[in-house]
Amino acid sequence: MYKQKIGISVGYNYPIPTLDVVKMLKEIGFDAISPEWKEGAELAELIEKAREYGMIIQSLHAPFGNAAAMWSSDEKICNPAKKELLKVLDDCRAWSIPIMVVHTWIGFEYEFDDSKLYFQNFDEIIGRAEEYGITIAFENVEGEEYFFALMEHYKTNPTVGFCWDSGHEMCYNHSQDLLAKYGDRLVMTHLNDNLGISRFDGKTFWTDDLHLLPYDGIADWDNIIERLKKWRHMEILNLELSIASKPNRHENDMYSQMGLELYFTEAYKRGCKIAYRYAR
Repeated sequence: MYKQKIGISVGYNYPIPTLDVVKMLKEIGFDAISPEWKEGAELAELIEKAREYGMIIQSLHAPFGNAAAMWSSDEKICNPAKKELLKVLDDCRAWSIPIMVVHTWIGFEYEFDDSKLYFQNFDEIIGRAEEYGITIAFENVEGEEYFFALMEHYKTNPTVGFCWDSGHEMCYNHSQDLLAKYGDRLVMTHLNDNLGISRFDGKTFWTDDLHLLPYDGIADWDNIIERLKKWRHMEILNLELSIASKPNRHENDMYSQMGLELYFTEAYKRGCKIAYRYAR
């Protein structure tokens, strides 16, 4: 839209091929995509087609199933995780993608001990990223202590940036103002909505991370926009959304009933609503 580009994260769990989804997104009006990296996915063809349509590839999202293993000094545990991230990083270089998004932890049952933090595996990833000229964007997720530790450890390293997930902040980070902490390092947004933490005692769980369309949850988007505007202007505001509901929840069910074209059109409308105020 006028004065502001809008992007969206894409995966592979659609009822039609992701290549067709990308074409649809371009026709609806999106300027950029941020694909997930998946072993065996035809990423090269996806990226090539998106660029043929004139779209920007803003970032590549690394897998996160092995995120906790990156903190281990045991090579049998950490090497598969490290090898996977290095493969994603090599693909970022091969396809000239400037940002790799990385989760810093996975899981909700853990005991954090800052005296046992092990950064050497991340040093290798960040060193390679620096060599390639690629930014590592750490995303705020569950296990926030690990995210905080990485952001502090690499606070003077220009290769490390911040991927801000607005929904994660609400449900995993108890609505702490993470832009106040790390807004000066913001390089990527994952804009989405949810209903906050469902449990009265405040315990967080992954089923609260709904990734609803903006304005379908309890997020204060006026406040979010004003917070974003305090930092450097983002060329692309990226949405990260989910069509499917989490197990035993039904908040996203209506999206699958809409059909993809109507759903993504509605996502674009919500993105435009945010972008209009952000760009003013």
